[in-house]
Amino acid sequence: MKYYNKNIIYTCEVWTSSTNLNSLKIYSLLLPLSCISTGLPTKIKRFTLLRSPLGNKRSKDQFERREYKSFFSFQSKDPSKILALLYILQRSSNIKSKIVFKST
Repeated sequence: MKYYNKNIIYTCEVWTSSTNLNSLKIYSLLLPLSCISTGLPTKIKRFTLLRSPLGNKRSKDQFERREYKSFFSFQSKDPSKILALLYILQRSSNIKSKIVFKST
């Protein structure tokens, strides 16, 4: 027995970020095909460290960290479908996500 109102459309918005682009692509494959998705700008952080704390200040190592972001939005009249999908998406590793669930 389903007790939800069938005239209400439920919207779910998901912002994701990860340092691993492959895990973010797999994450997007789990979403339904009817969702709206956009890639957000990649955040690049570069930093330099000295190789040795004493002596030679000219020898340095340079590193880079990339953080990939994306946005997904999908709608449904059945809230249980969205909640089941969100349960699966929350179990993914190496991905930070912010989820907003709305009813209109």
